[in-house]
Amino acid sequence: MSATIQVTGEIIEIDDVKIISDNFKKREFILKHAPNPEYPDFLKLEVVQNKTDLLDKYKVGQEVEVDINLKGKKWEKGKESGYFNSLQAWRIQPASQEDNEPW
Repeated sequence: MSATIQVTGEIIEIDDVKIISDNFKKREFILKHAPNPEYPDFLKLEVVQNKTDLLDKYKVGQEVEVDINLKGKKWEKGKESGYFNSLQAWRIQPASQEDNEPW
């Protein structure tokens, strides 16, 4: 079971859907998370498979609350191996009622 994290922030960028293979697609977006506005974090998040359409109803500049699973995988190719992490969003909702209004 992966860890679930909830973050709130401003959408800075929304990428197009990328088809990785016949069985896998993803869409990335950047969230400005600023609990301390002087030192904001810019998080590169992704939605995968049937969740890629979650971003269709949001725009750059909108404040959202995002539920994320922290994922990690090991890869091996010949004698080489390594690890990578991803932040996979599975729920996105407006951060406030005001942001729930159509754009």
